[in-house]
This record gives sequence, C-alpha cells and structure tokens, in this order.
Amino acid sequence: MKRSVGLRLAPVLLATACGSTDPSPTPSPSVSPTVTPTPVACTGTPSAYARAVVGSWIPACSLARNIYNDPRAALGPPDAAGSGPESYSGFVSLGFGGQVTLDLGGCLQDRPGADLRVYQAVSSEPVTVYVSTSPDGPFALVEALKECGRPFQGIQGYCEFDIATGGQTQARYVRVEDGELFPCPGGTRTEGADLDAVQALGVATSSVDPSDPGRR
Repeated sequence: MKRSVGLRLAPVLLATACGSTDPSPTPSPSVSPTVTPTPVACTGTPSAYARAVVGSWIPACSLARNIYNDPRAALGPPDAAGSGPESYSGFVSLGFGGQVTLDLGGCLQDRPGADLRVYQAVSSEPVTVYVSTSPDGPFALVEALKECGRPFQGIQGYCEFDIATGGQTQARYVRVEDGELFPCPGGTRTEGADLDAVQALGVATSSVDPSDPGRR
C-alpha cells in the first residue's frame, strides 16, 4: 500500500524495523517449486506469464499485518481486483523489502525495448527486479526502486523492464522485490508492493499451455 512518506528509506532500516539480523526475521512459508528439474541451460520458449514460484521471503513484521501473503497469487495473467482493505484478491503483498522469485518456464531472449512487464496492484509502489538463467542464481539487477503504477485496468498498474539494462541477454527466473521500503508493521493489510503478475513481453498469450498452474 502506498504511503506519502518513507519511499526511499535506507536498507539498514529493514533490519531495524524487523528485529535483529541474528537471527534474521522469520521468512514467509516456502512454496514448493512446481517447475520441472532445473535445466542445464536456459532453453525453450517461456510462457507469456510466470508459471511457477521458486522462492519467496516476506519479513515476519509484515506477515503480522498482511493478509495477502500467498506468492502463488503472482502466477498467470493479471487479475487483481476488489476493494480494500480486506476484500482484494489476485496479488501478494511483499511486505518491507520482501521478494518473490518466479519461473517463466523457458528462456526469455533480450529484444529491442522492454522484455518484462510487472503488474502491481492497489497503488504505484516501486519495485526492484532481478533476473537469472538459474533458480539458484546468480541474479543480476535489472532496475531498482522503479515506480510501478502505470494504469492498466481497475486496481491494476504496471511497469516495464529491459533485461539489457542489467547487462543480460537471457532470463528465465525473475525476482521482484518490494521497493516501497516502508518500515513494518505499518498498520495496513497490504504492506509493501502488491505483486499481481509478471509477463514476458513478445510471447503470444495464446501460447500459454492451458495446463499451466494457475492462480488460486
């Protein structure tokens, strides 16, 4: 959820607000990967939208208030809808510095212009995006703290990313991280950026396998 202040707090505040880094804040429950075994190389054609969650982390101080915590809500095409604070659907609130890593199901090739579109709901919180050809990384930073609220439809907004900005020519795994960085607990039900979907631009939506895992 958007605030008028605190959009660019220093990363050290994450540790301050969420408690000691030793031990680190309790991560959100892990979601078992639904992808096939890790490919040897970045091959194949990606789905138009992210098809599996390979990892997620939301700090405990955000989980204490957030009620939209299922990272699987970021799979498939954008479908965020409803009204707040407790009647939304179709997105995962990332919390203070939280992140979700998604599998496109195949290798996205760099092309002229934007390669990825991130759909963000409710407001225009910034996000940071990383990409990799392996679920284990290394992940390359594409762009940090980018405002993500260009109007799409309803409560849905979006922002776009060119993987070449991060020096990359290929990507399969996309990590979206909260860039709002408002200290938690913030007293809202949608703390942090609200991730709706990730789209591989230039991939025909009709090519999506209807058997792909969808949203809950």
